[in-house]
Amino acid sequence: MTLVLAVGFAVVGVAGAASAHHNTISGTVACKTGGGWAVTWTVVNSEDRTEWITASNRTGVVPVGTELTRRQTRTFAETVTVKPTSPLTLTLSARWSNDTRATNSGSIKVEKFSDDCNVTTVQPPTVPVVDDCGPGNAHYGQVPSGPWTSTTNPDGSVTVTATSGHQFPGGQTTTTYPAPTDSDDPCPTPPVVPPVEPPVATPPVVTPPVVAPPEVLPEVLPAEARAVSARARKIDKCGTRGDVYKVVERSGVVYTSKGKVLRQGVWLKAGGKRVTVRAHAADASYRLQGKQVWKMSFRTRPCASAPEVAPSTGSR
Repeated sequence: MTLVLAVGFAVVGVAGAASAHHNTISGTVACKTGGGWAVTWTVVNSEDRTEWITASNRTGVVPVGTELTRRQTRTFAETVTVKPTSPLTLTLSARWSNDTRATNSGSIKVEKFSDDCNVTTVQPPTVPVVDDCGPGNAHYGQVPSGPWTSTTNPDGSVTVTATSGHQFPGGQTTTTYPAPTDSDDPCPTPPVVPPVEPPVATPPVVTPPVVAPPEVLPEVLPAEARAVSARARKIDKCGTRGDVYKVVERSGVVYTSKGKVLRQGVWLKAGGKRVTVRAHAADASYRLQGKQVWKMSFRTRPCASAPEVAPSTGSR
């Protein structure tokens, strides 16, 4: 911000009798980018002689030994981070080449330091890291909201920038989180359970009893199979990284996809735009009722600028 907010000065001279030697000292104030005030001091040598500063109440701004040549105007800058409670003053004592000496001051009033230039220091956010099982997929999750904006960089790092009127400790307005390191933990492989083939029933050998011809034998009925229902569901998030599906755990049911038996009761990665799940009866003592095939489609709409954090699903 370059808008000058104030100009104020006062000149006080202390020199020997009949001496007009003096410095004219004035100051200007402007808001500093990122917060605080930028102060510029102007010092003008009144004489056609070189002078040297012999004392300064703000040596970090105008050091002792500073030289001003004949009628030279010099400027000196400083940054003020805390609003003064009394006029800000620069007092300089000088000696000219003819050994004349003088002390002069310039001040800036408190009200010239606008409250609009204040800055609040905030702690940078803690950004979660999402590291699903499998190699090379660690990334940052959603950046918490606050007085800042965030950008995900091509290398996987995240840069957080404080908004106007705020800064991070040390006066920093940006902080960058390096790309997270992937744990490379492998995903668990569910055991492959082949479908259970129904047992071949061996008919019992029945020896007919010796009965009189009119007598009727009782009818033998087969055992009744137990009816079970299967179920599958999906979660379709933005992008494809967080797309998952799950088959509900059921006794007497075996689920397969692409010929592979699926682990029941846990969320599984979709790994593509379409997944087909089929349910089978575990053996002849069970029979399926209701839906037995699920054809799931997953959209590939893009995510927002900051990655989404997948909810905890129990999947590993």
